[in-house]
Amino acid sequence: MKILVVEDEKGLREALIRSLSGEGYLADGASDGEEGYALICSGLYDLVLLDIMLPVYDGLEVLRRIRGQGLQVPVILLTARSSVSDKVGGMDLGADDYLTKPFAMPELLARIRMVARRGAGSGPDPHIKAGDLSLDPQSFTLTGPGGRSVRLGAKEYQLMEYLMRNPKQILSREQITQRVWGYDAEAEYNNVDVYVSFLRKKIKFVQAASKISAVRGVGYELEEAE
Repeated sequence: MKILVVEDEKGLREALIRSLSGEGYLADGASDGEEGYALICSGLYDLVLLDIMLPVYDGLEVLRRIRGQGLQVPVILLTARSSVSDKVGGMDLGADDYLTKPFAMPELLARIRMVARRGAGSGPDPHIKAGDLSLDPQSFTLTGPGGRSVRLGAKEYQLMEYLMRNPKQILSREQITQRVWGYDAEAEYNNVDVYVSFLRKKIKFVQAASKISAVRGVGYELEEAE
């Protein structure tokens, strides 16, 4: 899961990014509402931690704008405001949860897990499915149609998840690099090719007919098979 932390207090923003990274999440930061809004609109993030008291656009304005555009990325509001009217205002604008500062990191992590489960929207089954493939976000296990499974490494999982959440869509190498390695990473585009090669071998191992196809000069897409 890739998380965007929109927080103007540098120390808190960096601490949250470190803590989230230590828990296995990919995390980026934004220091004001304008930057945060632009990054959210990129479509690269699975969840947003959004402070309300931000420069340029405040958090509620960011939330109003993204929901107005139909963007349904889950948002957890972070704020020092604790009045009922503030909470109701944020939830009415489409926030998925609300956490008042100061908060304990275990509580935030629990809220993230809860919102992520709710966002999956597929009942009790948390697996990501595309074609004849099933991906378990808890164990990083990829399973084929006959039940044969293989465990993926962290980057393999992130790439496979991105492809499976966007089947039959051409994803450019740039999109994949930003999604899996982040904006500030020094990863080269050929890293994408290397990890696609790894995944193709594992898809073959689980005896699935779905496949990752190259689109010459652009990137890759997941072709589903029933």
